[in-house]
Amino acid sequence: MQSAGDISRWSGEFASASVESAFLRDRGGQIQHETARSLAFCAIFFLGFAFADAAHLGYGNRTLALFVARLAVAAVALTGIFLTRRSITPAHTAYRVSTIFAGVAMLTFLLVAYVRGDALLHGMSMAIMLIIVYLFIPNRLVNATLVALGASAGFLLLVYMLGMVGARQLSTMTMLLVLANLFGTIAARRAAHSTRRQYWTQQRLINESVRDPLTGAFNRRHLNAGLLEQEINRAMRQNAPLTIIMCDLDGFKAINDTHGHQAGDTLLQDFARMLLTMTRDGIDTVVRYGGEEFLLVLPDTGLADGHALAERIRTRLLGTTSVHGDVRIKATASFGVTSVRLTPGGPGITSQALIAHADKLLYAAKRSGRNQVHAAEVV
Repeated sequence: MQSAGDISRWSGEFASASVESAFLRDRGGQIQHETARSLAFCAIFFLGFAFADAAHLGYGNRTLALFVARLAVAAVALTGIFLTRRSITPAHTAYRVSTIFAGVAMLTFLLVAYVRGDALLHGMSMAIMLIIVYLFIPNRLVNATLVALGASAGFLLLVYMLGMVGARQLSTMTMLLVLANLFGTIAARRAAHSTRRQYWTQQRLINESVRDPLTGAFNRRHLNAGLLEQEINRAMRQNAPLTIIMCDLDGFKAINDTHGHQAGDTLLQDFARMLLTMTRDGIDTVVRYGGEEFLLVLPDTGLADGHALAERIRTRLLGTTSVHGDVRIKATASFGVTSVRLTPGGPGITSQALIAHADKLLYAAKRSGRNQVHAAEVV
């Protein structure tokens, strides 16, 4: 079975498109910075070699034509840097810019080789440029490979068609470029694999630090890190409803005292699994608030829908039996549901006040006989 963190053997990217997208969003700023630095560096050195053109050809029309071509490469680099910095998806834009820049640079290099001749010198230069395309300029491996292979084939065809070298030298040059492509591909794939493995390890550690190890729900640390504040701010910006549900297993201490803490842990795990199953993955958040108490954060949900969800959870729990060895446990839960709708520029509410309101409703349900749902909008 393929896991979310699996990395493709050939591309060095995550096999899961969603995980790869998350990686690119997370590393977008870094990729943007590295792309700008690499393109600027390459453009400067590409222009710098105009002096070598003049030394080889003298000052004339051919030198001027090559300088204009090199200037075009620098212009592509500057345009690419500008577009990458302005993009809302910097990693994707950076990869497209890198591919275009590398393609233009390689075409210009073929023009330089054609005008200046000296196939052996340019063959070694081509090998160095291939390594730059694979390793120095940030890009997807597939894009870099297409540019590098196309440039290699074009250079060898140019040398062959113009008869710049003999058959023995051409075969040696071919092997040199094949080796450069193989080395570049392997090294680039290894680098891509390494950065993604590091990212996945970091994400696992972050996830473990904000998850309750017993139930798999988020823990108070995640809540205290600003989870609810972020949802309140988002609801205010979008003029959208926000509902939270505070739920608490009834008589949990008696269950622990009667059946033991391990049976109580099984009940908590079953209840948390139910909550996670009945809420929207990637939208709603289930937090183990403390002990047998859970908090559900439901963005874009009004009071009526939150109340209905709490009733469905209450009903399903009522008809569920938690089994631990020979022990069979029937449990109920009480719920406090509160909702708020904030408008941009209007009065806000703190996360503590919102939780306190839901907690007050929860204990009203407890006092009214338990196994109930109490709901009210924040006014």
